[in-house]
Amino acid sequence: MQAKPVIWRNGNVQELPTFGGDPDGQASAINEIGQAVGTSGLCIGIAPDQHHALLWQDGTVTDLGNFGGIDHNVAFDINNQGQVVGSSGLPANTDLSFHAFLWQNGVMTDLGTLPGDVASLAEGINSKGQVVGGSFDKNGNNRAFLWQNGVMRTSIP
Repeated sequence: MQAKPVIWRNGNVQELPTFGGDPDGQASAINEIGQAVGTSGLCIGIAPDQHHALLWQDGTVTDLGNFGGIDHNVAFDINNQGQVVGSSGLPANTDLSFHAFLWQNGVMTDLGTLPGDVASLAEGINSKGQVVGGSFDKNGNNRAFLWQNGVMRTSIP
């Protein structure tokens, strides 16, 4: 069974291309100007085989890059300024080897983790560029974070 990324446009379902011939994909979010984000790879939703964090705009697909890992590369949200957040795999390619990212103007920035944690993922971004997500310890326990002005914290200052 295959999973294909789609969006609703002009009253119809429009299939979006995956990257590099990946058999599966998933769109996660769309902004008000029609840019969509998501992932493609193998067995989306079943295994951590999301190989490419993607941006779809103007009929093209862009691989947003990664931090050296082949899995856990997912774009989760996009704001109207075209800033994208998600998670990207690290070279270790283990279950907890991924970090939250902010992608803007062609550059993927590693948002890091909360102190003492080993992994993170960014799930939302607002129009001010504030990012929310989760940071995980070595046992997979999750803490919510807010990232703003280059700093990740568990509470609002």
